[in-house]
Amino acid sequence: VKLIIQTQDANPRIISGEVPRYTSIGNTFTRVFQEQGLKAFWAGNGVNIIRYFPTQAFNFAFKDTIKAIFPKYSPKEDFYKFFMVNVASG
Repeated sequence: VKLIIQTQDANPRIISGEVPRYTSIGNTFTRVFQEQGLKAFWAGNGVNIIRYFPTQAFNFAFKDTIKAIFPKYSPKEDFYKFFMVNVASG
């Protein structure tokens, strides 16, 4: 929806007046749903879904292992150690 609003001035159908401009976020959601259906909101998202699962699988598998490499600390007393260990482990 954001991209549609941002790029509508480059759309030849909108420039020619064949299709009216999108006036708001609500108007854009409504028109996209009516003209293209619910599936249009998920178009192009398949790559993100495919990218997400391996990342989370590695995070789940290795985060605790990486955290165990570092010395023990108290999260309340040693905030900077806590922060850096979490940054390093993902």
